[in-house]
Amino acid sequence: MASTISTTSSVGASAATATPDAAATSSGTGRGIDQLGKQEFLQLLVAQLRSQDPLKPMEDKEFITQLAQFTTLETMQSLDKRLETLTNAQLLAQGATLLGREIEATASDGSTVSGTVTEVRVTNGTPQLVVGEQTVPVSQVTRVKGETTS
Repeated sequence: MASTISTTSSVGASAATATPDAAATSSGTGRGIDQLGKQEFLQLLVAQLRSQDPLKPMEDKEFITQLAQFTTLETMQSLDKRLETLTNAQLLAQGATLLGREIEATASDGSTVSGTVTEVRVTNGTPQLVVGEQTVPVSQVTRVKGETTS
């Protein structure tokens, strides 16, 4: 039984150690094998606590370290969401300044789109410029002419 406890404990500890780095690199578009979410982290921690030897409980330092890492994970995920929101708001503001201007941009198919920006839309959380019949992300603008058109 001691070897099982030790194995569970080391898995939980190594997973907890990997978690903050995984959250920092995650863009919220799925997880790799080394990336854990909050739910998985809690499940590992509960399993670790359930299977520990009652005569030799986990040391306080280990437990506090894991809780601190969990808090760090939550904070980083929250910060990531806020940063994404701020970035999209900034792109929307940039798109608004391009209204009435002539631009060139790279479309999703790799072609070049040029013309006057007539509208700014948000599609799937991403600001898009309407140029003629096409829409292009604000981030794909490659050139802006200096004068606005009437």
